Amino acid sequence: MKAACLPRPERSESALSHILIVLAVVAFLFRKPLGRLLARQFPNRAKRQQVLGTIIAAFLLVIAIRLLALFW
Repeated sequence: MKAACLPRPERSESALSHILIVLAVVAFLFRKPLGRLLARQFPNRAKRQQVLGTIIAAFLLVIAIRLLALFW
């Protein structure tokens, strides 16, 4: 007798989630070299903080949308 098959999530959606998590962990582990790279790329501190804020906001937006979709 077979167990009931539950619908599986889309493969690309699941892979995208794992990729985002891996990217966040790598960015945390290598934050000092990445900070130096950003400092070289954006010598203006205000502009550098704006870029970092945009990146953080994008990650938070993706997480919020995924949570909304999960509980929809």
